[in-house]
Amino acid sequence: MSFKYEVGQAVEYKPVGCNVALFVVTRRMPEEFQAVDRKYRIKSVEEGFERNVMECDLSPTVLPEDHYGPPMKILRYGSHR
Repeated sequence: MSFKYEVGQAVEYKPVGCNVALFVVTRRMPEEFQAVDRKYRIKSVEEGFERNVMECDLSPTVLPEDHYGPPMKILRYGSHR
């Protein structure tokens, strides 16, 4: 099984409870014995940290970069935050 995304490639990622945002692959993580999926480190220019994510949670970008916003919490109807 080979990696689907390259280091430096822009990808879409939707953090739990947030909108879909643009991230860049910073590293392919080493393969784990009997792992179900590949893992990557990704970074958003809007955040000061990297995230570890599984390949199945990423999508190729389909929109121009300026159409993506920062990963922001989605407020649900009736939410008091």
